[in-house]
Amino acid sequence: MLNLWPMALSVLLFFLSAILTGVTFYFGGFYQNIIWIWILPVLLFAFFWAGFALFALWVVALGLKYQRSGKRYAPSRFGMWVLSQTCFVVLLLCRCRVHASGLGKIDMKKRSYMIVSNHLSAFDHVGFVSIFHGLDVVAVSKKANEDMFGIGGWIKRAGYLPIDQNDMVGGAEIISRAGNLLQDNISSVMICPEGTRNKSFPNPLMLPFHPGSFAMAYQSKAPIALFAIQNTNAVFHRFPLHFTDLYYDCVAVLEYEEYKDLSPNELALRCHGLILARLEKKGARFYHLKKKEKTEK
Repeated sequence: MLNLWPMALSVLLFFLSAILTGVTFYFGGFYQNIIWIWILPVLLFAFFWAGFALFALWVVALGLKYQRSGKRYAPSRFGMWVLSQTCFVVLLLCRCRVHASGLGKIDMKKRSYMIVSNHLSAFDHVGFVSIFHGLDVVAVSKKANEDMFGIGGWIKRAGYLPIDQNDMVGGAEIISRAGNLLQDNISSVMICPEGTRNKSFPNPLMLPFHPGSFAMAYQSKAPIALFAIQNTNAVFHRFPLHFTDLYYDCVAVLEYEEYKDLSPNELALRCHGLILARLEKKGARFYHLKKKEKTEK
C-alpha cells in the first residue's frame, strides 16, 4: 500500500495546482479553442512550482526565526513533518531512489530505539527521514548544522540534539538527554558513533565507533537498531546526469538483554562489526568501489 505521508505536501500542491489550472483554463476562455490545450501542462507545472516556492519561503522565514531563538525545543512532530516534506522534495530533485530493507525488525510506533549507522555524508539523514516518515525520531546532530540557512532552524524546532565534538562535558549531557528521550519513550534517537563523516572512504569503509555514544542505550535499556548506509556520498558526484540508489539496511536489532553484560567498548565493537560485515557483503552496490575496481583493472 502506498504511504503518502512523505509526499503529503507534494500531493496537496498537485491537487491545488490542478484546481487552479482548471479555473484558469475555463475563466481565461482557453477552453473555447482546442489550440490552447497545450497550456494545461504548462499551467499545472507553473502553479505547482509556484506553490512549492511559497512553501520554501515560508520554511526559510520561519526557520530563521527558530535559528535566532535561544529556546531549546522538545521533540516536535510539526518540526519533523516539515523536515520530512522538505527531504522528500530534495530526494526528488537530486534524483535519488531510497531502498530500505529489514524495517520489519523494528516497531517504532510502540517503542523507542537507539538507531545507529555508519556516516558517509551530510545526505545520510535526508534518506533516513524518508524511511522513518510519520514516526517520532530525532538525531544527535553536530551543533554547526543548526547554523544552516533556513533549514537549521527546523533542525532545532524538530528537537534534534546538538553536540559539539570538542566539548566532552557538553557531549555527555546531550547523550544523557538522548537517554531520557528513549527511557520515557518520547522519541527514537539516531546517532552516528563514528563521530564524523568518513572522508577517507573507502579506505576504510568505516571509522571506529566511540563507545561513549552507547551510554544512552545503557541508561534507557532501549533496543539498538543497526543500519548500514550506502551511496549517500555519491549523490552530488552523479547529479544531475544519473539517478543515485541509496541503501538503508537494518542489519540487526540488539535488545538490552543481549548487550547489558558487554562493556561500552565491547558493544561499540560488536555494532561496528555487524554494520561493517553488511557493507563488505554488499560492496558491489557502492558506486565508488565500482569505479575503483575499474581503475585497478
